[in-house]
Amino acid sequence: MNNQQKAYELKQNGLSYREVAKEMGLISDEAARSMIRRYNGNKKKTESITTETSRVAVIDAAARALGLSAIELETIAASGRHKVTPPSQFSGLIKGKRHKMMKVGVLTDTHIGHCKFNEELFAKCAEEFRDCDIILHAGDHLEGMSGRGGHVYELSHVGYQAQFNRALELYSLFGKTPIYGIDGNHDQWFKQKNDIGIIVGENLQSALPNYTHLGEWEGDLKIDGLWIKLFHANDGTAYANSYKGQQLVNSLSGGEKPHAIFQGHYHKALYQFTRNVHMFDGGTICGQSQFMRGKKLAAHQGFWTVLFEWDASGVNSVTSKFTAGYE
Repeated sequence: MNNQQKAYELKQNGLSYREVAKEMGLISDEAARSMIRRYNGNKKKTESITTETSRVAVIDAAARALGLSAIELETIAASGRHKVTPPSQFSGLIKGKRHKMMKVGVLTDTHIGHCKFNEELFAKCAEEFRDCDIILHAGDHLEGMSGRGGHVYELSHVGYQAQFNRALELYSLFGKTPIYGIDGNHDQWFKQKNDIGIIVGENLQSALPNYTHLGEWEGDLKIDGLWIKLFHANDGTAYANSYKGQQLVNSLSGGEKPHAIFQGHYHKALYQFTRNVHMFDGGTICGQSQFMRGKKLAAHQGFWTVLFEWDASGVNSVTSKFTAGYE
């Protein structure tokens, strides 16, 4: 620590200039005041250099994400014609076209309340989704109560209220990030069994300010020209993992086709591009149940993060990552 810094810290600790001068062996309080002024000047210069270095690093990173040079990006920003925001939320210019990007976190078939629900994988999912713009859930939030003999012994949380309360605790890990979801067949057991009428998604929407219920079985989300469909099937799995997704896309007429579909129910993880639709099977956050074991069906545990890039002509790039989990 040099004398200037020592004098500055003594003053910060409440000493008068006269007391600082005495402590430092200076001839006058003015000498102490001058020493502290010099230290403040040097400190501000150092902070300015650090701030400028950080600013340059941010501009370089944003320019690389946009495919521009740092000078081009600064020119665009200075013109005032285009808003420059963080890479996961920005609109910019690429090859002369208005270009948009959005990072989406996708999970499905959480089956909260089942003893095979993967707590560790869900925590990892919440961590990965922190920098996502939105989160999507393709159904089967809860395990439900099937009434099937022996099913109750597979449950960690028995009954609607216990499962629903646990879901609220877990979804709070997503913070304030907007969540859009649909109800699957397990959720609808609470509606259809004995005609109880409970709609899980509507109750999630009432309890969580950042949750939006898009529907039962399927729902559509349109954001600034990007069209995403969530779909939860209600039939058996196929021999080929790709078949059910292909069948879904082929069942849609031209005007019904979204840019992307995220499908739940089968507990399979798969991406395919068919009929100009980006088709995803979402996987699951739950291990293999006794029912699946008996049917010799694998559970692809994991979740997706997907970066969409699009402009007025449509989606021109999809970058996806599936993070797998194991028991």
